Amino acid sequence: MPELTQNQIARLSRVSQATVSRVLRGDPRVNEELRQRVLAVIEKHGYVPDARAQSLRSQRSGILGLVVHRSPRRLAADPFFSALIAALIEFGGKAGYHLCVDAARAIQSRRAIYEELLRTRRVDGLILVEPQTQDERMPRLLQEGFPFVLIGRYEPTDAVYSVDNDNVGAGRMATEHLIRKGHQGIAYISGPRGVFVCEDRHAGYRCALEEAGLEYSPELVVWGDFSEEHGYRAMSRLLSLPNPPTALVAVDDLVAIGALRAAKERGVCVPQQLAIIGFNDSPFCQYVEPPLSSVAVDIRALAQMATEVLVKLIEGREVPQRRCIVPCHLVQRQTT
Repeated sequence: MPELTQNQIARLSRVSQATVSRVLRGDPRVNEELRQRVLAVIEKHGYVPDARAQSLRSQRSGILGLVVHRSPRRLAADPFFSALIAALIEFGGKAGYHLCVDAARAIQSRRAIYEELLRTRRVDGLILVEPQTQDERMPRLLQEGFPFVLIGRYEPTDAVYSVDNDNVGAGRMATEHLIRKGHQGIAYISGPRGVFVCEDRHAGYRCALEEAGLEYSPELVVWGDFSEEHGYRAMSRLLSLPNPPTALVAVDDLVAIGALRAAKERGVCVPQQLAIIGFNDSPFCQYVEPPLSSVAVDIRALAQMATEVLVKLIEGREVPQRRCIVPCHLVQRQTT
């Protein structure tokens, strides 16, 4: 049996073709009785909308874009992005969109990806992550009027639509937890300089030290990347200091795991001689030995809010606020 057209569905439902089209788009203004009549016909006949035809009519691809600043190898090992991508696929799918992911490490390849996406318009909007203090993406996208939402922070904060954690507060929360445990020599192993999440967690760390009357020591702060290898190298260096730290705030759980490995190799007992806390509360935190304390970031909430904001921007609907904050909380395990 040939597939039904929208006009045939309209005749069988005794409504206009425009009403059928609005029902298929999920327009909330459609009368509920009419909606149910249309849906009953669609279900009875197993109608599936032609995605290509819909795209041509709406001038939309039905695809959301995400460009990750990681090599594919690093991306495969990163639990934060695994969880984020899975959640974006889920919430995008519920809104009727697919997710397109590109991974690019080098600045030149990232720039080429964004230019190609803008030129071809093969995605309807972009989700941006890991914003930098000098970030060329935002002005370029704003100039083009291209829909995007940022997971993170940008200055000025009202210039873009963004969803974020309070990373300054999270850095303070982690450091205050260690201070309450009696630690004074607290180190911070960070990701790259100039990335807002790293700078903000560092600012919270420094603020907590100063509020507690503890000296901030630049030699206890190591900048690098988000890898386990960086955590291992940085912790090895810190433990070689004449006065090594007794506690560590790591910018994320992968970095913390590397630091934990370095401590074990040097016979440093955790948490008796060194307390460690990470960020993101990754699934593996409860399985490492000893189980890792971590500041829990609600990745699903970040993905859901970012998707909802982006879809509204794409579809020309009102977004009530430009910046949304998702709360964090501390999960204490045996490393502290």
